[in-house]
Amino acid sequence: MVESIKELRQICYSNSKHKRPLYMELVTMRISIYVTKLLLYTPIRADQVTLSMILLAIFGSAMMAFGNLKWMLMGIIVIHFTIILDNVNGEIARYRKEGNMIGTFLEFLYHELCATLVFFSLAYGIFRQTNRPEVLIFGFLASFFSKGVVLSIVKLAALKNVIRDDEKKREEKAKKAIQLIGKTNLQGGSTGFGKNLYLMYDKIKEFWGHPFNIVHMNLIILIELLNFYYPFMEPYFVIYWYLAFYGISSAFIQIISFFVHYKGKTVYHYYLALLGKSKEKIDNE
Repeated sequence: MVESIKELRQICYSNSKHKRPLYMELVTMRISIYVTKLLLYTPIRADQVTLSMILLAIFGSAMMAFGNLKWMLMGIIVIHFTIILDNVNGEIARYRKEGNMIGTFLEFLYHELCATLVFFSLAYGIFRQTNRPEVLIFGFLASFFSKGVVLSIVKLAALKNVIRDDEKKREEKAKKAIQLIGKTNLQGGSTGFGKNLYLMYDKIKEFWGHPFNIVHMNLIILIELLNFYYPFMEPYFVIYWYLAFYGISSAFIQIISFFVHYKGKTVYHYYLALLGKSKEKIDNE
């Protein structure tokens, strides 16, 4: 017998300290627990839910790329449902104690694919309807730069150094890093300007990044569909300029991010964080 919804929420979230996007906290988590309750009556595992998210994201993106406005709406609704499942997989994993690194890998794969596919498929769909090639450029910019690509590269660079270095080399690099940056800070690196920008963007991305950008697209496609039946502006006007604004703005944000992380030597901060090193620890060694 599966517990009540109230008890399930207690089991699935009482010990979870992971910060989630505001949209998930306020909307999808209130729905997902009911889906989780249904799935707990089945042998479906958390990893299988994540795999279904990946397949649905691909399917929904294909509907947006190759369909008309009605198909685009259905496609973005399918992708929106994967946001609910993004809560469901975690709830099942915590309930059944199935958390593992393969699950984390699959979830990261979903987020990378979803961010890339959803923007470019929408742009390609609009290109097919309007024959305006520049919208593909906007779609590419949005799909590539909406993911925080600079910070991802910073993390990969730090991780690569940790993996390839032997213990002696790590100690040498850790001491050098402490001399360069002092106290470790993952929120903007070594500069005060970088820290302030990081905190400001952390608030903005609640309404700019995933999953809220899926909400943007839902609303915009609904407006375009309304305009299709009751014309009041040029067809695809809102989607076109949304992709233009989002793509160019995302690229601009990542250019700023590059200078912030380069100037703030953020890669050293992540290197020390991966090693669990701090100035105080190194001074005591």
